[in-house]
Amino acid sequence: MPQPNSAPPPALNSYDEFTRLDEVVLGRAEHYTDHHTDTSWRLFFYDNVAPVLGQQASPSGEELLPIPPQLVDELNEDIAGLADALTACGVNVLRPAAPGKDVDIRSPYWDARATPPLNVRDQTIILGKTIVETAPHVRARTFENDLLKPVFYRYYEAGANWLSMPRPALARDSLDTGYFTRQGLDVARATDGEMAGVIEGLGLEMVFDGAQCMRLGRDVLVNVANHNHELALRWLRDNLRDLRFHRLDAMADNHIDSVLVPLRPGLMLLRSPEYLKFLPKAMQSWDVIYAPETDDSNFPDYSDLGFVIPIGSRYMDINLLSVDEDTVIVNSLYPELIDVLERRGFTVVPVRHRHRRLFGGGFHCFTLDTVRRGGPEEYLI
Repeated sequence: MPQPNSAPPPALNSYDEFTRLDEVVLGRAEHYTDHHTDTSWRLFFYDNVAPVLGQQASPSGEELLPIPPQLVDELNEDIAGLADALTACGVNVLRPAAPGKDVDIRSPYWDARATPPLNVRDQTIILGKTIVETAPHVRARTFENDLLKPVFYRYYEAGANWLSMPRPALARDSLDTGYFTRQGLDVARATDGEMAGVIEGLGLEMVFDGAQCMRLGRDVLVNVANHNHELALRWLRDNLRDLRFHRLDAMADNHIDSVLVPLRPGLMLLRSPEYLKFLPKAMQSWDVIYAPETDDSNFPDYSDLGFVIPIGSRYMDINLLSVDEDTVIVNSLYPELIDVLERRGFTVVPVRHRHRRLFGGGFHCFTLDTVRRGGPEEYLI
């Protein structure tokens, strides 16, 4: 698999989700052996894991929820298929460094089993010619971006800007549960048993993922569902003054790339009509492809493998990746969407991705598009 090398890299340039893709970072899943189901993880995936939070976190009652090795092997097969598809489309594929072993991490306030750099969209967002490392929600992901630093230095040495949000301590009470409590939901099943320590006087921190954004040239849509996100939006506006950040008011609890995908100027893929009202007025007049319903038989049945939590949304396959304004990479296990897109004139590159709900990521999540040919265009006029 191509790795960062001594050849002069292209300049970092990624302003949107759909112009011609030339270079991308593709995540990796080696040593993804467990989900560490602490409070930060439970709150992040609350919408999907709430139905099973009344049960033990694992058959042994521990916070580590084992992932069967067979499923990790199949995930790696599917990632290899995505790498091959990208390369066949003429895209240069870079990879993070491999973790090399299972890693347990510890702060003065908590400990966790580290997550490998699979969903690389989450902890970083490329905003034009700037790498922005974000402030992780999940404790197990705190040091994940260390494995992307060889790639980041490659772009930095070629002239890219590189910023990082303040790293959250993720101590007790750092995370805002307001999105759920405003809906009348009781999050006690996620917060009971919290073992993290307290930092006196700290309160809610800046916490944010890159996948809460959608990029449209000079304009960036930002999903803000709680005070953690409000702080991050303020930071983005303060530090990237050449871009316009549009606040989407609680379109989802965090990520929006399984809700909204801009396919080209004036055309978007949207989960359902109820989400139109969250968008800027200029975007509400765009042409819309609504995601077709899919049958649950398209998702693997884990009932024979023991206690396996489907952490990702059943809408994960909306999470496609555009190679250009006419070519998209879509999960082959979502034939309904493939049919709709082909009837709209898109060239669809089908790639298999079986365990998207177990690992919480689709093709957009697995990739960080670092070089696209678009610039700071005006799409919201």
